[in-house]
Amino acid sequence: MTKRLSKIARELNIGISTIAECLNSNGYECEENPNKKIQEDVIDFLKNNISAYLADKKTAYNIPTQSKPAKKNEIKTTEQIPLELKVIDAASKNKKLIERIIGFTDFDWHYTVAKFEGTCSQPVDFNLFDEVLCDLLLTSLMSAKEIGDILGLDILTDPAEKEILLSAINELKRDEMIDGDESIYWLTNVGIEYAKNGVKFSTFTRKFDLYVDTIGDVKEKAKEVFSNLRSEKQISFKRDNLPQNLEDVKLLAEVQAPEIHFPKKKFFLQDCNPIGVEGYVAKVWVVLLENFRDNTTRALVYDEKQDKIIDSLSEAFDKLEDEKQNLLEKLVKVSENEDFVVVFTDEQKQDEQIAIENDLIQKQEEVETAIETKDVEKIKEIEKEVVAIKRHFNSLEFEVELKRLFDQTANDLWIISPWIKKYATFRRIPFFEKYLLKGGRIFIAYSAPENETDVMADEEAFNKLLELEKKYQNFYLNQLPAFHYKRVWLRNNGGNNLYYTGSYNILSFFVKQGLQNVRQEEMTKLDWDEEKEIAYTEIFTQFGVKYLHRAVEDFDTLSTNVPQTIDKAFLQKVKASDCGKLKPFINQGIDVFDEKYQQLQDAKEEKLRMYREQYVKSETKNYKAEALESSKRTISLDKKRNIQGRLNTLLNEFSEFSELSELQEVTALIRNLKVYDFGKNKPNTPNNNKKIKIKKRK
Repeated sequence: MTKRLSKIARELNIGISTIAECLNSNGYECEENPNKKIQEDVIDFLKNNISAYLADKKTAYNIPTQSKPAKKNEIKTTEQIPLELKVIDAASKNKKLIERIIGFTDFDWHYTVAKFEGTCSQPVDFNLFDEVLCDLLLTSLMSAKEIGDILGLDILTDPAEKEILLSAINELKRDEMIDGDESIYWLTNVGIEYAKNGVKFSTFTRKFDLYVDTIGDVKEKAKEVFSNLRSEKQISFKRDNLPQNLEDVKLLAEVQAPEIHFPKKKFFLQDCNPIGVEGYVAKVWVVLLENFRDNTTRALVYDEKQDKIIDSLSEAFDKLEDEKQNLLEKLVKVSENEDFVVVFTDEQKQDEQIAIENDLIQKQEEVETAIETKDVEKIKEIEKEVVAIKRHFNSLEFEVELKRLFDQTANDLWIISPWIKKYATFRRIPFFEKYLLKGGRIFIAYSAPENETDVMADEEAFNKLLELEKKYQNFYLNQLPAFHYKRVWLRNNGGNNLYYTGSYNILSFFVKQGLQNVRQEEMTKLDWDEEKEIAYTEIFTQFGVKYLHRAVEDFDTLSTNVPQTIDKAFLQKVKASDCGKLKPFINQGIDVFDEKYQQLQDAKEEKLRMYREQYVKSETKNYKAEALESSKRTISLDKKRNIQGRLNTLLNEFSEFSELSELQEVTALIRNLKVYDFGKNKPNTPNNNKKIKIKKRK
């Protein structure tokens, strides 16, 4: 399948000239012609790498690279955010500055739904007849005839008027507002009260449900909360908290079913009968937070279905001190087999940690003041300051920090992790692709094994990374000499480089649905100084050397495996033999890199010119054979033009060889080809000497 260049430009919202530049710089022949048809594989290459090409152009002109919102027609990826990351990301947005995430686990929140059928009454505004009748009876007792006389109704002789009056009276009697008969009527006590308020009450029967929390004390919003959770129906369940009498039902109905019972608006539940009860368990997540200002623990409850923290459940669970303690003990596992775990400790905090916590406590107080004064700008300012203050991250906190880097930057992101494991790597790949497609570069470094039996990279995960390396020019993968350190770097073209180091293996560990293993590796953000620059340069150099060697090897392989007949596909392979991956390493001060790179370019240009000449000669030989065959007979003018047109296309594309003797010879052959002169034999050919008479208009 092919697409026109103009259509691709519209889809990508990028100029035709820019697309042509990108393709030509990567070994694909492309002229700036809107009607130029592009093959599907070239389109895929373009979609995967155009953002990286544009980012390189900005860097060349010292334009800072920033993450921008997606445009209308921009190519997007399906970002499959792991559930675990959703949980801690939601918790991080709801935690205070003085809190850190301890851990999280899934939790079964039980509740029941009690079903009732009740008799209810609700207020109905008086109509004009109701109001007049009640006003009259408020003054004194009256017979039907007396009321009719006052209203001008002859109920003795006019049956219709009598029916109108008695129907209105009987309706008020049904609502128990009026009592008596035609001889005398009076207002009941209820009727007197209703008449003063200008309303009457209608009675109806309706079924309704009440939600009963069996874990916490959620009442008011129980129906709203539980009905929106992902829940499973239970066969057996506790019935301890169910309403036992009418008053219990009224208390719950007032907050959950005000259309049934809400005294403030004169809705009253008169009576009810239970008609059933069902038990449910909602699957939620509970996150525990540690407050280092007052050494307390707070709980947040997250719902996967709605992807948010449920405030009412969080408040209810936070009051359950025993449950919080049980959950904390569940999250803590002391094990000799784990290097880094959540443990209880009596160790004293280091001075640096105390200083950072004091800064965060101060910022929290400033935030609380800003909230009271509704100073939104001040809150945003403090949030930026906190990002700079934050230095230490446990494994859960660093996942949030890493997601922030993926979301908010598009620079050079380095992940240095000794091991590559399937579980962690597969969950990070969607973030990798999103980052690559917006123009950022990713460099992955993993360790060589110390022992022959060590497996540093799971085969399936490693193959996925190799696919990314092949698919994207801005993705790099390299195995370094054996190491154990773990690092994450962000190299920002505009400065403010970030350096994280610690014990967290980014590609071998990912926060799991931690029932009992919530490992707390740590990462620390350090200032980027001269020492860090030296460490970065060393690894950067190793990457540059690897990809230069690969480019040389690829070129040598092409040069030693030249096909017998050179075609355009081979020419393109030679032209793109450096894979475009060498751009970040050029002119970066890597020892002998630029010299070797220039040697490669010179060799490539020399070979490419030779292969191009061979291609032109081969094509010219074909045209010559075709021209010689056509010279044996008279051919059509269209055929001659076709041969000449194809030769002209070859001359335009390979103009540096236009003086080749072979080309001159075949050009002459084609020029001398004989063609039919259809004009001589064409019937009814007009005589050019015959005069044509044209009548003049009068």
